Amino acid sequence: MPSLGYHKAMKKRTKVLIISGSALGVIAGIGFLSVYFTLLYRYKGRQVDNTWSKDDPFYLASVKTLQKKKGEDFVILNFADIQLCDLEDTFTKESVHRIMDKLVSEHKPDLITLTGDQTWSNENLLSLRSILRWLESYKVPYAPVFGNHDHGNEFSSAVAGLNYCCDLYEDSPHCLFSRGPTNIDRLGNYPINIVEEGKVVKTLYFLDLGYFDSISDKQRDWFCYTADGIENELGYAPEGMMFTHKDFPSFRNAYKHYLDGSAQNSGDVYANGGYSYVEEDGFVELAKQHGVTDFLCGHQHWNNFTIQDNGARFTFCLKTGPYGGIYQDDSLTLSGGTVITIGEETKITHHLAGA
Repeated sequence: MPSLGYHKAMKKRTKVLIISGSALGVIAGIGFLSVYFTLLYRYKGRQVDNTWSKDDPFYLASVKTLQKKKGEDFVILNFADIQLCDLEDTFTKESVHRIMDKLVSEHKPDLITLTGDQTWSNENLLSLRSILRWLESYKVPYAPVFGNHDHGNEFSSAVAGLNYCCDLYEDSPHCLFSRGPTNIDRLGNYPINIVEEGKVVKTLYFLDLGYFDSISDKQRDWFCYTADGIENELGYAPEGMMFTHKDFPSFRNAYKHYLDGSAQNSGDVYANGGYSYVEEDGFVELAKQHGVTDFLCGHQHWNNFTIQDNGARFTFCLKTGPYGGIYQDDSLTLSGGTVITIGEETKITHHLAGA
């Protein structure tokens, strides 16, 4: 039978091992962070030269297409502001993943759109890769725009910089993202046509407003070039939908008109009065003249509505990630997704989905 001295020695040794293990854990953690911020910081990605001029010939075949089955609804599921961070959201990731799984399972989308801020910090590489794995697992086409945190809290300051984020998207089999022209001051501007029996029934425009507070002149020219090119080749202008991260002043005006009774809402309306104040400078009216009937965005976590106003519909998409708002009597936390159903008419609904 072991002596009392033996037990004391073993107990002391166990304490030493526990302390040593804790110390090793701290050292390993510091080592991981050191590697993360030195060796991984940062992935710059490919430098692609895709210059564009408004005098270039337009080719309809260059626009990616998705097929809508005759007589069936085409369903788009939007995820807004997933906002994951490599170092802070270890546990949040799984709850967000469950929300996304639930919404995809319930609505069986033909397309998934993401209105920016898929990640939210300079530590974005692992989070973006995990989000892409989730999206790829659904085997559904998806199309993102950039938000104001996707490649860093300041422009392209993250571990995965702007071009590397573009690489990850463009190299993912089910992703329809295109960095688009590389000489219009920003990346990630591209169209997608939805086609039913050879007829384009809807054109989706994805515009990068993530880190910017205005539409640039070149971006405006590119949009007109694309919309005019599609119309000229088809002989008609399809209805359009525009996906951005930030909202235009027209969103704020629509809410004001809803309050005074001059605009119609679709479903519940939640708003805290926060808006981006992106300089519009007539762009929304210009887009409407080119057939755009719907404008959808994310960014304002505490705003969620769909309001028909002045010939267009303005939608703050429901936030998907963990940093949403709590409203009124604290009884409702908004987190989920927004569903766009394209059929004989286009309907937009918001769907709460708890973790």
